Amino acid sequence: MTPSLAEIVVVTALGGVAAFGGGNGLVAVIQHQWVRTGVLDPQAFAWVFATSYLFPGPRAGFVAGVGYLLRGVWGAGAALVGVCLPAWVTSAVVHRGLRWAEPAVRSVSVPAAFVVAGLVASAAWDLADSLRPGAAEVAAILVATWLAGARDTEPLWLVLGAAALGLATAAVR
Repeated sequence: MTPSLAEIVVVTALGGVAAFGGGNGLVAVIQHQWVRTGVLDPQAFAWVFATSYLFPGPRAGFVAGVGYLLRGVWGAGAALVGVCLPAWVTSAVVHRGLRWAEPAVRSVSVPAAFVVAGLVASAAWDLADSLRPGAAEVAAILVATWLAGARDTEPLWLVLGAAALGLATAAVR
């Protein structure tokens, strides 16, 4: 069943709460809500997520593609509103000078890092599980992980390299 625009706003807003520092927390929320339930095709989601790394800006921008897949242009707008909503609310609260919130924020900042790391790991596992990678794909993932981590390779080159490898593989088949 296609989600309503209101549902897209709410789900991406809840994911946006976990998106401080990047959009990776959103991946787990979207996978749980729409990919696992069959509303969103896993390969289409993976494609939208991967292509979002081609563009500069916040990593949470992939939600526009997810919204577009779900409900077209209006879905893309609803997803962007939803993902921005937590930041807007947070900015408004901070702007009002609520200094009493600072101790609470400091007390959750370290545990929040573990939560985000867990969400990223969960999202990566779910994404890999839904795509059912073979031995060659797992090897490519390990090489890409090594290049991104140990070698600090620019993500654009990783995405373009993966695209070239995919085209070459398709041409051979």
